[in-house]
Amino acid sequence: MTSIGSPSPSKTASSKFGRPGATWSLRRRLLGQLLLVFSGLAVLLYLSVQAVAGRAADATQDNILGASAIAIAEQVRLAEGEIIVDLPYAALEMLGLAGEDRVFYRIADGRGQVITGYDDLPGGSALPLSEEAPVFFTQQYRGDTVRVATARRSILTGSGRETVLITVAQTREAHGALTTSIAVSAAAVGGGFLALAGLLAWIAIARALKPVQEIERAIAARASDDFSPLETAAPREILPLVDAINAFVERLRLTLDTSQQFIAEAAHRIRTPLAALKAQAEVSLKAGAGTASDESLRRMVRAADETSQLTTQLLTQAMVAYRAERAQRQSLSLAALARTAARDLEVAAEMRGIDFRMALDEDARIEGDEIALLEAIRNLLDNAIKYGPPDDFVAITVTAGSAPEICIADHGPGVPRRDRDLVFERFRRGSVGAETLGSGLGLSIVRQVMRAHRGRVRLEENAPQGLKARLVFPPPRARNPSTEARS
Repeated sequence: MTSIGSPSPSKTASSKFGRPGATWSLRRRLLGQLLLVFSGLAVLLYLSVQAVAGRAADATQDNILGASAIAIAEQVRLAEGEIIVDLPYAALEMLGLAGEDRVFYRIADGRGQVITGYDDLPGGSALPLSEEAPVFFTQQYRGDTVRVATARRSILTGSGRETVLITVAQTREAHGALTTSIAVSAAAVGGGFLALAGLLAWIAIARALKPVQEIERAIAARASDDFSPLETAAPREILPLVDAINAFVERLRLTLDTSQQFIAEAAHRIRTPLAALKAQAEVSLKAGAGTASDESLRRMVRAADETSQLTTQLLTQAMVAYRAERAQRQSLSLAALARTAARDLEVAAEMRGIDFRMALDEDARIEGDEIALLEAIRNLLDNAIKYGPPDDFVAITVTAGSAPEICIADHGPGVPRRDRDLVFERFRRGSVGAETLGSGLGLSIVRQVMRAHRGRVRLEENAPQGLKARLVFPPPRARNPSTEARS
């Protein structure tokens, strides 16, 4: 019995649907790059707000310190030849409102003699240019960082004009707390900005990639024999991809057409000289040229038959593979298919004295390609005729049920269990069929057809002797035509 098999399902799926190199996502890469940019902007925003907050806090503290120093300077007066200062405690209390901050002051004359206040409080090296514009600086004092304001006041004495320097200092705890609070708020705003920007970027990327997804859906929804140009609307950046796909599809169509024409032409060219060779050998054999010559001619006739059958089977397999992808499925009567296949092989059966005994359920219907299914049934019947004993019968049974099936049973040598997987491989034959003319392709064609129709083929023993070949189909309504077209 002849057979050939298709590649294993795992290898077929791997080669057909594998995605070498698909280790990264364009969507994630774009999102990552945008988030990197947004993160940089968020950090820049945080640093900018922190700097602005620091300057704003410095300005606020300087305004209060300057106002306090000027308010104290206005209370400096001369009494009985001595400089007297009436401290306005409201000015100092204004500085003391800033939480845990401490306030220091120092009032000294132009010679550096301290009139009142903290003797060790630094007055700074730069003197105010005018009485209305204090000088500000930051200094370390008693282990703390303090902000210092120095104001100048001139008073008229009996010996001339005397300069008085008023220095007011304040620690910076409130300044740091205010700066930190503003920085934390800026960080929260930056984090919210980053999250919102990431969400909007994800939505924008999804919308930007939508034309690519539409192209993918348009290609996936196409029939396998549709080679028309892809006309999906696409932005200018994707048009080169669409043009490349259309150019590739056109090249593929031309290649397939050329291949089909070549197969048909090659089969015709090969079968014609083989038929002539066989006819010449048979004529010479009938002429009776001699025993040795007769044996050579018989071998020549057998070789011509085998080559002709192999050519036909190769062409048939190519046709089945082609139709599995392109043929339109239709509702078919399994009983009618069995009768047609039996009628096609009626002459070959009569030559061996074999009858067909049929038990056909007319309700058994399937969906599929009539030409491919007839070829599969004919291959099984041809095997039953060749391997069955002469002057015998072949039983053809069609049943409906939940899974329609056709069973072809003969009384030949059968196929040993150890060979039942082997006979479905290409160019492999069972151990009991070595002397029978065959190409090793028949059962592979049967299995190829059944896979295209989402069915299965089984070989069983036909007690007491022989083989049963069953073709089992799924129910018509359980089939998925779009999936079958890709099988």
